[in-house]
Amino acid sequence: MRLAALGLLLLGGAGCITPLASLTRVTSVTAGAQRFELKSEPAATEDELRLRRSIERAAPKLDRWGGLAAPVTVRIAPTHADLERAVGRHGYDWLRAWAQYDDLIIQSPGSWAGTDRDVDELVVHELTHCLMFQRSGTKQTWASKGIPLWFREGMAAVTAEQGLRFPSLEDLADWLLRNSELDVFAEAEALSQTAYGQIYGLAFHAVRFLLRRYGDGAVTKTMEAMGRGSGFDRAFETSVGLAPRRFEADFLNYVRLRGFRGFGLELKPRLDRRGPDQRPR
Repeated sequence: MRLAALGLLLLGGAGCITPLASLTRVTSVTAGAQRFELKSEPAATEDELRLRRSIERAAPKLDRWGGLAAPVTVRIAPTHADLERAVGRHGYDWLRAWAQYDDLIIQSPGSWAGTDRDVDELVVHELTHCLMFQRSGTKQTWASKGIPLWFREGMAAVTAEQGLRFPSLEDLADWLLRNSELDVFAEAEALSQTAYGQIYGLAFHAVRFLLRRYGDGAVTKTMEAMGRGSGFDRAFETSVGLAPRRFEADFLNYVRLRGFRGFGLELKPRLDRRGPDQRPR
C-alpha cells in the first residue's frame, strides 16, 4: 500500500465531497458513543460488512483522543475513478480515501485491500482526521486552523499504529543528511508529492516524539485550544510550552544526532501522560 494513500491529501480539499448518486443503501452504525452512516451501492454487501466491522474496531482507538464529536457519513466509492471524481482530485493512483469534518469517502475495499488489517488501518487513520477536525473547530472553521501536515498525519498514523509502513529513524537521519537544504516541515505539503514516504515518516515519528516527551495532553490540549478559537501555532505553544518551529527543530536535532540510539537525550513528559508506551524508536 502506498504510504500517502493512508491520509488526507491536502487541507486544500476542504470543499464538500460530491455525492455519489448510486449509493442508495444506507446503514446506521453505532460504536460506543460514536455514530456513523454508511452509504454504499445496493449490491455492495461485502464492502458494507467489511467497513462496518472496521468502523466498530476503530472506535476504541478514537476514544484515546475523546472520540468523535459529531456523526460521520462514510461513503463507499465503487471504483478509484469514482473516488477521484467525488473528491475533485485526478491522477492520484494511490489515493484510497478522503476525510473531512463529518464526511469520509473510501474506495471499495474489494478493489484494493489485501487484508482486513489494511482496511482497519485506513479507517482508523481517516477517522482520526475527522476527530481532529471536529475537536479543533466547527464545520465552518476547521479548515482555517493551519494544522501542519506533520501534526495531522502523524497523529493519524500513530493512532492507526502504522509504524511499519514508514522509514525508520535511522533511515530518516540518513535522508536528512543527504537533503540538508530542505526545510522538511515548512515545505512538507510540496515535498510529500515526491518524497511522501520520508515526509509521512517524519510526521509519524515527530508525533511519537511529541507524545513521549509531553504526553497525550500535547495533542488533546492543542485540539481543545483550537476548538476555543486559536489557530494551530498559538494553540500548540499554549498547550506544549514552546512554539511549533522550536519543537520541529528539537525533533530534527534528535533525528540528525541519532538521539534515538540512547546517547543521553532526556525525554521527560511535561504534561499528563495517558495511553500505551510511545517511546520514539
